[in-house]
Amino acid sequence: MKWIVKRYTGPKSVQRRIIVLLVAIFIPLNLILYAAYHLTERTMVNKVNEINRIKSEQTSSRVRDLFQRAFMSTNNFIGDQAFISALQNKDPYSIEKNSTYLQAIERLQYTFFLNEKYAVVVQDNYGGVFESNPSRLGWKKGELKRDILKAVHWDGHDFFDSYQWNVLSPGSPRETVIVLSRWIFSPVTANKRGIVSLVIPLANLSDVLKSDTGSYEIRDENGRLIYANNSSGSASGKPAPGLQAFPLTPAPWTIYQTDSTEVIRSELRYFQLTLFGAIVVILVIFIASSTFVMRTVGRVFHQIRLMSKRLANPSIDLSAPVHADKHLAELSELLQQLMHNLEISRSNLEWAAAEKRNLEMQMLQQQMNPHFLLNTLNTIRFLAERSNQPKIGSLVLSLSYLLRQQLYRKEGYWSLREERDYLLQYVEIQRARFGENIAVRMDFEEGLLDLPILRMLVQPLVENCFEHGFSGKASGTIRITAERYREGVRLTVADDGIGFGLAAQPSGGTRKSIGLGNIRERLRLHYGEEAALEISGAVPSGTAVILYIPELKGEAA
Repeated sequence: MKWIVKRYTGPKSVQRRIIVLLVAIFIPLNLILYAAYHLTERTMVNKVNEINRIKSEQTSSRVRDLFQRAFMSTNNFIGDQAFISALQNKDPYSIEKNSTYLQAIERLQYTFFLNEKYAVVVQDNYGGVFESNPSRLGWKKGELKRDILKAVHWDGHDFFDSYQWNVLSPGSPRETVIVLSRWIFSPVTANKRGIVSLVIPLANLSDVLKSDTGSYEIRDENGRLIYANNSSGSASGKPAPGLQAFPLTPAPWTIYQTDSTEVIRSELRYFQLTLFGAIVVILVIFIASSTFVMRTVGRVFHQIRLMSKRLANPSIDLSAPVHADKHLAELSELLQQLMHNLEISRSNLEWAAAEKRNLEMQMLQQQMNPHFLLNTLNTIRFLAERSNQPKIGSLVLSLSYLLRQQLYRKEGYWSLREERDYLLQYVEIQRARFGENIAVRMDFEEGLLDLPILRMLVQPLVENCFEHGFSGKASGTIRITAERYREGVRLTVADDGIGFGLAAQPSGGTRKSIGLGNIRERLRLHYGEEAALEISGAVPSGTAVILYIPELKGEAA
């Protein structure tokens, strides 16, 4: 007993205790692992099935999204009044009719099929058939239309069953495609006006399935195989029993996940052998590394004890070299670098705080400068009125109003009424320069005055009239109108000056082009591509600039 106590309390007691601990743990650990393996196998198989189910739900959701995107794109045709009107045109060679078809089809490129391949076939009730260019799908002109007319049949269909899905597989070089055919109804009378067939490549579907490593097959409502990847399912009949099925609404198809767990079970058997081999290897590595670590720690403790003795006894020569462990030296260097970085960060923070205070002072000073300018203008107006100069006082008042709107109004929109008031003050300033020779007529519909509009959208056009439109003319008239146009507003600025071509001379043409380009870009950014700026000649002379805003949006202050 004393021998045991002495043996396990000596200098190497730590190493011996580690060996005993490993032996006491290793044998029970093997028994526990062997018993837990079978439970692990069942758990892993269940988890794999659960993961496959989740992946299948995600994949089916992406496939449904593809079909829903195709289905929703056909709603564009139903909601397009011009397209429905073109379907009622009996002339199959009408340029206007075919142009309307093309515009409606091209809009899908920017709403549903960005940088994707697709084609559209349109049939009206008079036997006319229009086919967009199918060359990107590898089809020749006329082939796609011919195969769709053969494949799509409407026997037994009615208002409540007005669409169907098909797959065309013509073979190389033509690409296999998915066809969604749908009746087009009048939104008012619900009468059938024609049929639209949207064609997308089957490769879109295969790309979705390729992103998942699983195996899938898609079947229609009759069990007929539509598409399969990495699967040997039969093309006819029913799918194999026990497969997970997910409907692909709005298509009447179903996707089945066909992965098997047999591969997982086989891999687990290899895992069993690998597990026990790894335990043995880990045991050997752990014993070797523990021995090395304990020896290293022993050397470090020995060096620390030696340093402590030298510090406690001044008679010992402290100049003797001490071999410190390299990892401790690295730790010391890292701590020093950390302190250095913290010091730099503190200096940067103090510098940033000082810069922030300077910027705040500059902002306060810049806020005072416009306020001082407006007070000065009010003083000038007061002196002008006291000197019986009402014209100068009115001019300064208008200038103060314009500056106040530009300096203190930060919102991007205001009402059309405020736009009109701003133009009145601007025209008042221009009259001081041109006198009454240039008349300005404004006609804004009362029902539009409270609607929001971009700030200072019309003023650059009026400025162009004053600066360029009457060069060389002693008098003239500027007309500014705002009227409702379809669902939006049409703003017109017209003059009877020398005309746009003569006004755009090199001396002022660059500035004028910048103003018009600025307005075009603001219209595009805020109102979309349907907004437009048009320039035309006025009758009998002059220039007319027309702004089309499809829908007034924003919030007036």
